[in-house]
Amino acid sequence: MPTREEMRSLTGEIVRSYEDRIVGIAELRETVKLDLLESRRHIEEFRDSRIAIGKQMRADLVRDSSNRKHEVGSMLKELNSAHAAMSKELKADLAKGVANNKHEVGIILEGFSQAHSTMSKEMRANLAKSLADCKRSTGAMLKSFSTELKEVRSELAGGRDEWQILSAIMQEKRGGPMLKVEPPAEEAAEITPEIGDIRDQAFEYLANHPDGTRLVEMEQEFGLARIKIARVLRNLIDENKVEKRDMLYFAI
Repeated sequence: MPTREEMRSLTGEIVRSYEDRIVGIAELRETVKLDLLESRRHIEEFRDSRIAIGKQMRADLVRDSSNRKHEVGSMLKELNSAHAAMSKELKADLAKGVANNKHEVGIILEGFSQAHSTMSKEMRANLAKSLADCKRSTGAMLKSFSTELKEVRSELAGGRDEWQILSAIMQEKRGGPMLKVEPPAEEAAEITPEIGDIRDQAFEYLANHPDGTRLVEMEQEFGLARIKIARVLRNLIDENKVEKRDMLYFAI
């Protein structure tokens, strides 16, 4: 039977081990908190830079459109002036008595008018094409920014889920009451092709496990990262096909 000294030494080791775990958990929480703050800072910087780029692109588009309109207007004005001068000169020659050249002059004037009309149409078409290209380029960049921002938000939401799961597990390990982990308020999980491919399999797996399944078990079953499994489950919850009770997921 252990002596009193041995029991006292064992008790001291248990207390010190518990205190070390408490300190470690506190440090882990602080690290997770700092990581979340750093992620938010990066997201804000990324958003601000994208907003600045969008504003600059809009300003450049407006300025480029204005410059092109001015250039086209100047060219049309010069063309009209040249057309008026040439017409005046031809009319003056005709007025001098060159009656035999009336037919030829008429043909020249008609050809000149057609060339003028064709050139004007081509210049307007080129201007419209340039504006359309600028709009497509701006739209593609804004769409890319929106997609990247959604991915960053999704990754941040996954980090919050992991931290809540870790907190609940540590609370259970300490012998305290099991914390109910609620997902953060956010937009419904986007139905990406990857989620669409496996959500039916995930629902079937839950339906075959009526006693409930943990997230880690789903992760091992499908061989996917936990954040991707969490997206699939969030999508099924949004469709009222799955519900979450404490740490377990159930098919409805």
